[in-house]
Amino acid sequence: MIILDLEWNRGYDKTPLDEILQIGAVKLERPVGPIVSTFCAFIRPKVHKKLNRTAKLLPEVGASLGSALDFPTAYREFVRWCGEDTHFAAWGCDDLDTLAQNCAYWRLPPLSIGRMSDLQTAFSLTLGTKQNIALWWAAEYCQVPDSFTFHNALHDAVYTASLIPWISPEALELSALDRRALRLLRPPFPPVPDRPTGPHPTLSAALNAKDSRRGTCPVCGARVWLQSWHWRDQGCYYTVFRCPRHGRFLYRLTLASGQDGRWRGTLSLPPVTPPLLASFSEALKGQLHVCQGGAKRRRRPRRRNRKKASAPTERLE
Repeated sequence: MIILDLEWNRGYDKTPLDEILQIGAVKLERPVGPIVSTFCAFIRPKVHKKLNRTAKLLPEVGASLGSALDFPTAYREFVRWCGEDTHFAAWGCDDLDTLAQNCAYWRLPPLSIGRMSDLQTAFSLTLGTKQNIALWWAAEYCQVPDSFTFHNALHDAVYTASLIPWISPEALELSALDRRALRLLRPPFPPVPDRPTGPHPTLSAALNAKDSRRGTCPVCGARVWLQSWHWRDQGCYYTVFRCPRHGRFLYRLTLASGQDGRWRGTLSLPPVTPPLLASFSEALKGQLHVCQGGAKRRRRPRRRNRKKASAPTERLE
């Protein structure tokens, strides 16, 4: 596993780039194992002429301004250092998003990621909270010795590695799921009975049908039309709808073709479990069907501006 951390500058100009100033990383023998190698590169900014307020406060910003490395060179060295390891981890998801943004700007090949673990999310799940916990607060909470300064990419990567033993294996496994799947983690809700759908003449008709798309919030009963379906394995389809009051819920639609060639299935709102989230995360990597049709909107009658007939005026002669 490689734990990555970045420091960057978000410029004031019109160029939409969070320019990376430092790449720091540590390589672990295993997720809960010793550090076997480290990487650190300070990068001289080339895009933005000024540093924003946050970048000015970085403890090692002078090393970046005095560096001779540009981002393409530093990135190639980092990829070479990673080798064949494709399991990456970070405290949050911003670092890898920023790295991909810089690669696209400099027209470099993206990082080859086989598995990505969001350790900030995993730590929050272990503590039973949905709040994003700052790295310094997590280190203080776990009584990790304050040996290095924070906001140095290499130091932060070391701190992140030291927090992994406090993360539960279940939370560490869930942290590798798609972020859209992690949003569905919530306390249990009242059971909702399954609803049959069909028969329908085709698969497309079954996915677009009203009885397949009518969702209901299990808490308040609010109704909504389901807008799309994700699937990896044909026969099991997933979608998410959001109740304005109670958040997101995951619907599952199972469909099968009978001997008559017509499609029938079941629409269900299953309890959220790690296996369900894993299946949904895989479905997000597959195909997408955007539904057509929905509830018919009642047309409001048009108001016609009728001019009142004015009383006839007498003609004076």
